Amino acid sequence: MKFDHPFYFLRHGETQWNKDRMTQGQLDAKLNSKGILQAERAADILRNEPIERIVSSPLSRARHTAEAVALHHDVEIRFDDELMECNLGDHQGNPHGTWLPEYWTGRYDPPNGETYSVFCQRVWQAMQRAVALGPNTLIVAHGGLWIAAHEYVSVFPALRPMPNALPIQVTPQEESWHCEILEKD
Repeated sequence: MKFDHPFYFLRHGETQWNKDRMTQGQLDAKLNSKGILQAERAADILRNEPIERIVSSPLSRARHTAEAVALHHDVEIRFDDELMECNLGDHQGNPHGTWLPEYWTGRYDPPNGETYSVFCQRVWQAMQRAVALGPNTLIVAHGGLWIAAHEYVSVFPALRPMPNALPIQVTPQEESWHCEILEKD
C-alpha cells in the first residue's frame, strides 16, 4: 500500500516529560500549559485547511491535541492504537539515556520494549491506513512516527526531530514526502 493522497501531520504539544527529557514512550503523559497553548495555536493554523478526518494516537497528549483541532472542523476523531509512540519498555518513566540515539538507528533493543524495526513497521502501516481513508486526513501522533517514516521515504525538509505541535502538509511522491510547514497568515 502506498500513500495516494496529500495529508496533514501534527505531533502533539509539549508535555512536562518532553521538557524534562524523560522517556515517555507509551506512558500517558499529559500536555503541560505550554503544550496546551501549542495545540491551540496549531488548531488555529489548521482552522481553514480542508481537513476531512482526524486519525490520532489514543495517548492523551495526542488526543488532546487532536481535540483542539477538531473544535474547528466538523469531523470525528478516530483513534488507532497502532499510532502510539514506541514502547520503550523498562526505560519508560526514566530520563533519556545514551541508549536512545542507538534505538533510533535500530542498534539497541530496550528491555521489555519494542524493537525499532517492529515499531517502524507498525506505525508505517497505521499511517498508510489512515491516509487511505481519503485526501485531507490529519494524523495526530508522536515524533517517533516521523523518525520511522524516514526508514521508508526521503522527507524534505527532514524535520528531525519533529517539533511539538508543528502542523505540516505532506505531499507524497514516489519515494519521497515533500512537506510544507503551515503557519498562520
